[in-house]
Amino acid sequence: MTLTFAPLAGTAARAADPEGPTTSAAGAVTLRWTAPGDDGALGRATAYDLRYSTSPITAVNFPQATQVSGEPAPAVAGSAESFTVSGLNNGVTYYFAIKTRDDVGNWSTVSNTAVRAATVGVLDNEVTLGFSAPYPNPSSIPTRMDYALPTASEVRVDAFDIMGRHVRTLLSGFRPAGRGDLTWDLKDDDGRRVNAGVYLVRGRLGERTFNHRVTIVP
Repeated sequence: MTLTFAPLAGTAARAADPEGPTTSAAGAVTLRWTAPGDDGALGRATAYDLRYSTSPITAVNFPQATQVSGEPAPAVAGSAESFTVSGLNNGVTYYFAIKTRDDVGNWSTVSNTAVRAATVGVLDNEVTLGFSAPYPNPSSIPTRMDYALPTASEVRVDAFDIMGRHVRTLLSGFRPAGRGDLTWDLKDDDGRRVNAGVYLVRGRLGERTFNHRVTIVP
């Protein structure tokens, strides 16, 4: 069972499916997934247990994560499902995971963790300057960042290793006002996969510089 979401995606029944939940309003996010069956890909499960936390969710700490109320009853296996979680705070990174129960009360293993990264600011419906921390983080898969520009500006995003050596230019150029995103495929400028370790991602948006760390794992 897997769950991912926007800017990643949300699935709750099979392998991660990067289509992603969509933030539907300030403080809310809509998760989308595919219904699992009662017995593998067959039948119909009886319940979902969707939870979120401000820390990465694992099988060990899943019971301590905040349980969402009002999840839909599972549909027939293979059906597209969605659910909006509200009451979230902008500027906070949230982690989501889900389990499914079969008709005899057995719960599935915990899905993978979907990450809703701290959002860049929105004030009075106007975009405010911002550059999110990379997500997922730690990561062994391509990691993404969001930025927001109140006015058209030059944007440059670079990755450096812990010693300060330049690893990769991720974005460089003039960008229009509004929101954008970019992905680091965890390769250097020569197309080689970087080693596991801690890296610095530096975003220069106009006159402002943002620095975030990302941990790359094998």
